[in-house]
Amino acid sequence: MFRLSSRILFAFLFSVYCLQRKNWYSRLDKEMTTSSLAVLHEEVSSIVYCAELCSEDDYCMEFLYSDINRQCIGFHCVKKDSYSYQYFVLGSTQMLHYEKELNWVEYSGHLYLYGEEKLTWEDAKLECQKKCAHLVLIETKEESDWLAATFLNAWTGGNDLDIEGQFVWGHSNTSMVFTNWYVTEPSIGNPSLAAVRDCIDILRNGKWNDKSCLMLTAFICERTII
Repeated sequence: MFRLSSRILFAFLFSVYCLQRKNWYSRLDKEMTTSSLAVLHEEVSSIVYCAELCSEDDYCMEFLYSDINRQCIGFHCVKKDSYSYQYFVLGSTQMLHYEKELNWVEYSGHLYLYGEEKLTWEDAKLECQKKCAHLVLIETKEESDWLAATFLNAWTGGNDLDIEGQFVWGHSNTSMVFTNWYVTEPSIGNPSLAAVRDCIDILRNGKWNDKSCLMLTAFICERTII
């Protein structure tokens, strides 16, 4: 009876904190049923240790744990090079589902995360993918103004890497309906600059600027609220 009561209390009131990496994990109500990017750990002694295993893996955003068979399963959102995955199908064993807590900010049905670490555009894109998100896609002036008021200048998903002068949103590969360029941008009027300025960042005033994708810049990730 005590064991059962403890499990119920643990499931509803406990957030897992990993001291080593300073990561919090919160309980999720949604059920994970299948995944092709599962990382299986057998005979894990506790949910705290399971959280530590996930915390040590920067691709791991969620994990399941069963205190019955001590199975710990971490989940990636994007494939990691030279990594061995297993296909996961939820069986009859009840498992606790936890997600890494990040500082997402909600706006108009979407979640946004500001990445303070300055990275190249490609590295920023990967960091967002690790978090089951993508570099921000800006669809309206209201969204652009809100981003500028909420975050500092940062990479967006906009680029013309494939065809010079044809800017698209990287996540959806769709053309831009709304744009908010700075007065002298984009650089397509200056071919010598345009050839090396293929990625878009949003400035503090909300205007857009194209620059070299190799420049180190903060970034904004976006995902839809599920």
